[in-house]
Amino acid sequence: MFPVYSVHAVRVGVIHADRCQSVHGSAPGTMLDLPVYIAAIEGNGHKALVDTGLSDPQKWSAGNRHIQPPEERIDAALAELGWRTTDVDLVINTHMHYDHSGNNLAFPHAQFYVSRAEWDFAAHPSNAQAWTYELDWTGPDLTYLNYTLIDTDDYDVLPGLRIIQTPGHTPGHQSVLVNTAEGILCVTGDAANLLDNFAIPMHVANFVSPRDALASLEKIRDYADRVLVNHEPSIHNYQSSGFPTCPEPGTRSA
Repeated sequence: MFPVYSVHAVRVGVIHADRCQSVHGSAPGTMLDLPVYIAAIEGNGHKALVDTGLSDPQKWSAGNRHIQPPEERIDAALAELGWRTTDVDLVINTHMHYDHSGNNLAFPHAQFYVSRAEWDFAAHPSNAQAWTYELDWTGPDLTYLNYTLIDTDDYDVLPGLRIIQTPGHTPGHQSVLVNTAEGILCVTGDAANLLDNFAIPMHVANFVSPRDALASLEKIRDYADRVLVNHEPSIHNYQSSGFPTCPEPGTRSA
């Protein structure tokens, strides 16, 4: 029997953005308040995070407005669970964009898991994505040795906690499968921004490979019973059960 983990969706900010940025090819003009969720996972003697979320919201507000009230800063947001940053021993970055890795330096005691393809791409990103990687992921207390770089698919961090490669949004994007009391939950990262990405189906607008991005959506659909989509507005802060199933293809219009 695999360990059963509890998973909480923890909001660490909001991005005010057009829906067309989350669903490639959709008509512009529908503005959304997109939550920035990280996943706090507890079980088997560990406290783990999938992504570390947004920091310094003003830095990123030149295009879309970013909002982060004090209670959604990383320390305060985790404190609602009774966690301190020093309690976290494992962190999985789905990818290294600013809203998914912005608080990495707050966890110097953790071991991080990043795909090698993402680590290499983040060092020399394409022009279209370069601005999303303007961060430092190492410092005096968090070094390269804190990062485990993954070269394979189906990487088991712990029994019942598996990383799968879901490229397309970035070359080294990965998602996380978690064994929960309600079945296998996939923390999608930006393989999907919204449930609409599964329902249409259509990948996010910021991508490096549309073919890979669509294949990653179907891979998640095949593997997961439920999904925690990190920017989905219908998920609520500190939700820990009843995460949605993947909508069937063709159930929503573009």
